[in-house]
Amino acid sequence: MLRVTLSLLAAMAALRAESALDSARALVQQHKYVEARAVLERILATEPANAAACHELGLVLRKRSDTPAYEEAVKWLARAAELEPMNPEYLADFGGTSLQLASRTNSPSAATKGRDAMEKAVRLKPDYIEAHEGLFQFYQRAPWPLGSGAKAAAHLEAIRRLDPERATILGVTAKINAKEFAAAFELCEAVLAKHPHDYVALYNYGRTAAFAGTNLPAGLARLNECLTLEPPSPASPGHSYVWLRIGSIQQQLNHPEQARAAFATAVKLDPGNKLAADALAKSK
Repeated sequence: MLRVTLSLLAAMAALRAESALDSARALVQQHKYVEARAVLERILATEPANAAACHELGLVLRKRSDTPAYEEAVKWLARAAELEPMNPEYLADFGGTSLQLASRTNSPSAATKGRDAMEKAVRLKPDYIEAHEGLFQFYQRAPWPLGSGAKAAAHLEAIRRLDPERATILGVTAKINAKEFAAAFELCEAVLAKHPHDYVALYNYGRTAAFAGTNLPAGLARLNECLTLEPPSPASPGHSYVWLRIGSIQQQLNHPEQARAAFATAVKLDPGNKLAADALAKSK
């Protein structure tokens, strides 16, 4: 009888925790992040091993977008991945957030931990396109010895098999690097014709405009639309980089005050954005 009673109590506690977790998720949908955090912290006060609550708390903390928030978020996302080490979503979110933290703090440790977590995520779930994208971005951008053109190409090929249009957009960087700006615009337009609110395509169109010095009003409009959308994955360029490109276009449009304000916003959102910090310093 005692065993049955204990089992019932445990089941009731689990149901209450799940109900509270659903409430926290609903608050996130309403952008009530402070309230959601409070609910999640109450869950974890009584259930410190609740992996789902750890994961949700990490995601909520990350919404604040400053470096201390990422440092705190990584701890909770790491805890979720430790509690459920075979959960590819937990691994990918920890990995992507750790990589973003590494870009802000120049931490090799955060970079390698993030890379390893995301590599494990794609081993567990080979069709996890967001994790492939995160690894593509990492291997493409990271300096030697962490970066690898061959590994970036392998993940891009995996993305191409899963979503040819996303692979096309990711290939825009190669066109920009080769100064093939017309081709870069065409790649973006091909995706936007089918998916007009694709965050990555909008960003890359604006980025191409900033580098090319052409199609500046259209590039500015598409970057402004990015600010109304959430980046689709932790590996996607965040709003700090959107503001950086807006600043560059505003400079080329001879709007120095708007450019300076855009660079300042980029730095405020991400103090580790060195490109924006340098541009802000030069704009004064």
